[in-house]
Amino acid sequence: MVLMGLTVVALLAFGFPVALVLGATGVFWTWAYDPNYMSGIAHTVFNTASGETLIAIPLFVLMGQIVQQSRVAERFYETVARWLRFLPGGLLHANISVSAVFSAVSGSSMATAATVASAALNSLERLKYDRRMSTGTLAAGGTLGILIPPSIPLIVYGSLAEESIGSLFIAALLPAVLMVSLFHAYIFIRALLNPSLAPRVHGSEMTKVSMAEGLNSVLPVLAIILVVLGGIYAGWTTSTEAAALGSFMSLLAAAWQRAVSLQMLRRVLTETVMLSGMILFIVIGAQVFSFAVYTWGINIEIGRFVADLAFPPLAIFGVIVLVYLVLGMFVDALSLMLMTLAVVHPIVTNLGYDPIWFGIVLVLLLEVGLITPPVGINLFTIKAVRNDIPLSDVAFGALPFVVIVLLTVALLVAFPQIVLWLPFR
Repeated sequence: MVLMGLTVVALLAFGFPVALVLGATGVFWTWAYDPNYMSGIAHTVFNTASGETLIAIPLFVLMGQIVQQSRVAERFYETVARWLRFLPGGLLHANISVSAVFSAVSGSSMATAATVASAALNSLERLKYDRRMSTGTLAAGGTLGILIPPSIPLIVYGSLAEESIGSLFIAALLPAVLMVSLFHAYIFIRALLNPSLAPRVHGSEMTKVSMAEGLNSVLPVLAIILVVLGGIYAGWTTSTEAAALGSFMSLLAAAWQRAVSLQMLRRVLTETVMLSGMILFIVIGAQVFSFAVYTWGINIEIGRFVADLAFPPLAIFGVIVLVYLVLGMFVDALSLMLMTLAVVHPIVTNLGYDPIWFGIVLVLLLEVGLITPPVGINLFTIKAVRNDIPLSDVAFGALPFVVIVLLTVALLVAFPQIVLWLPFR
């Protein structure tokens, strides 16, 4: 296990792509164990690539790209910002609310952060909102992209752990509502205690929006969410069918707002192919790596080792949490999940924890890595939208939200019913 782990670390240190690192490591160590097992790798790659579950990934990516490239999300933000301007915290609440909604049509943290930041930063600067609070809410709001369904990491987790994607989506709803509520409560309290962080917006500074104009911007997005999540929760559609319907609905929404053009469709298809290809190659590489882990029996050995430890399950789980928090500072969320799941998943289930519950907690832990330096991708995404903003401002602004995410994890550990209460089995 140590040599296999060192192989991964060494190849990553030399700058090789994650998909190549995982796949090459899996092939080499499988061959080292027994060359006759190489045929198993071929079967693993074929079964993974032809599996119906992973078809949902490019479809959900396509749905998010259509909404992003057609400015549907940008118009949605402008409307919600005008509706929430009266609250203490004003547009900061819009950052979180719109991020939550866009997450439900994106499934990607980086896409959520980039889209909402592009729509919000100019208004926040013009209205003299505190820069750290502004960028912190945008970075934190982006983390919702990997928790709120349709979450691409949840699809990948379900595929690798052989759990129902629909069950994971439904189980994520209450934790998502809880965390979004905590984000809003923090903003509300900070704005009450220090109004200068989010100056009240007067009518002359932000024009009102008519009800008809507002509904024209909001209803198409809500319709997409209703079709995708409503179909899955009601049992009418599988996650893959919901992804196809969502892509079609997003195209209708773009057409409704007269935002469809050949240039836009070209951008959408190009980005969809690039992002989907990257994700799927990483997943295939991770499956090959997992095959090597199972071939060597590493998961069984670690499971026995953990079972023999004289520590309570909660203490062992606490160590797992700390490992993810530390590694998340240096490895991107999806890669970290794929590199560790083959080993960690059996440990957690042997400790008696529900695999659906662990999938949600794992995604929350990965969210922390998205907004903590040095690799926090959401921090760099916000800075990429506005190069004049120091990265330190974004990082310090996101720090309170790291605490809120960890608080949410603690609540889920103390009260697992938050995840398991909804009838999804």
